Amino acid sequence: MLIILAAIQNIENRSRLEALYKEHASWMYKVAYRILKDEHLAQDAVQEAFINITNNLEKIIGPDCNKIRALFVIIVRNVSIDIYRLRKKQYSVSIEDIEEDLSESGPSVEEILMNNEAFTRVAEKIKELHPSYADILALKFFYHYGDEEISQILNITPENTRTRLHRARKSLIKLLSQEQEAKNHD
Repeated sequence: MLIILAAIQNIENRSRLEALYKEHASWMYKVAYRILKDEHLAQDAVQEAFINITNNLEKIIGPDCNKIRALFVIIVRNVSIDIYRLRKKQYSVSIEDIEEDLSESGPSVEEILMNNEAFTRVAEKIKELHPSYADILALKFFYHYGDEEISQILNITPENTRTRLHRARKSLIKLLSQEQEAKNHD
């Protein structure tokens, strides 16, 4: 973080970024850790997120801006997902290696692959939704936030959170149904 701060010439912007870091870094780390399941990678994700934030610092009104937390969640989430994907490509394992590591009582390789395929399909469909729906579904199902936490992150009422979640689920189901119908017609 010191390198990032040193790179900023404007003293006011440097102070602003330092205040944002002190206020938001710990929970950003938690979001990154939930995705990456690795302490060091989560720290890297937070640092990368703050580099992105530094590049757009003029767009952020101040440390008390209502939408900063939601913005930071989205930034650190995207950075973490990018790191996860890159790591996944670098450390891909053969199916034979997976089979050796699994116990007989655990799920079969086929079940794991089917679950991963379904998860990927749903994740891709979520990306096609309106951003407000995609973000709320991601917070709920990928990051396991409760309705109250989502309300605070997105700065909306709990009722609005539940309504938006309901609508987002309906939209996702509709997209998945359309995809299934298209496959059935082929």
